[in-house]
Amino acid sequence: MALILLVEDEPGAVALMRRYIEKESSEHKLAAFAKAAEALSFAEKSKVDLFILDIQLLDYRGTELARQLRAMPEYRFTPILFTTELAGEELSAYREIKCYDFLVKPFAEAEFQKTFQAVLEMGEQIQTAPEILRIEQKQFLFEYEIRNILYIESFGKRLLIHTAQNGGSEVTDQISGYSLSRLLSMVPRNRLLQCHKSFLVNPVHIYKIDKANRLLYLKDCKTAIPIGEKYQKAVFERERP
Repeated sequence: MALILLVEDEPGAVALMRRYIEKESSEHKLAAFAKAAEALSFAEKSKVDLFILDIQLLDYRGTELARQLRAMPEYRFTPILFTTELAGEELSAYREIKCYDFLVKPFAEAEFQKTFQAVLEMGEQIQTAPEILRIEQKQFLFEYEIRNILYIESFGKRLLIHTAQNGGSEVTDQISGYSLSRLLSMVPRNRLLQCHKSFLVNPVHIYKIDKANRLLYLKDCKTAIPIGEKYQKAVFERERP
C-alpha cells in the first residue's frame, strides 16, 4: 500500500488517474489537491510515497513545488512523476529536479500503468536502503547510517557523534562546523530528537525515561542523557519514527 499525492487542477484528469490507480490496486491511498500550497501542507504532515505533479497549477508551478519537496530531507529521493501538456518542459524538469519519470498529456491507460508501477517499484527500492547522514569535513566525507546513531552532543563549535557498532560497542567521532539545528534539518522528520540544548538522541534507541530526574537511557549506551526543561514536552509526547 502506498500514499500517493496527486497535485492536479483539472477535475477530469484527477478522476481519470484516480480510476487508473484504483484499478492497479485498491489498497493505495490517493490524496488529491488542486493547489500546490495545499499539497505542500499535506506533505509536511504525512509520509508520502509517490508524488504525481502537474507542471501547470493554479497557484504556482509544479516544478517549484517539487523543489520545495526536495528541500525536505524526508523527500529528497521520493519518486516524483510529472504530468504536462507542454512538450519539452518536462525534460527540463526531469534534469533539474530529478523526477523519476514524466507523462505528456493526453496519455493512455497502458502508458500510465506502466510508468506508475515503475516509479512505485523505484520508491520501494529506495525505502529499503538505509538512511544516511552525510557530513563534510574539509577533504573528508563522513557517512552515518541514521539507525546506528545513538546520540549527538554539542561542545561549542564541535560535535561528538556517538554510534552503535556491530557487537554493541560504541564509537565516537568529532566534527566541526555544524550545529545541532543544522543536523536536525539534514535528516528526515522524527529520526533525531532534541532533548536538551546540547543533545540530540535517536528515539528508536530510547528504552527508559526517568521523568523525576529528567534523564533518558538508550539501548547499547552507558551514558544517561539529560532532558532540558524546555524539551520535556517534546520528549514525553514524541512521535514514533
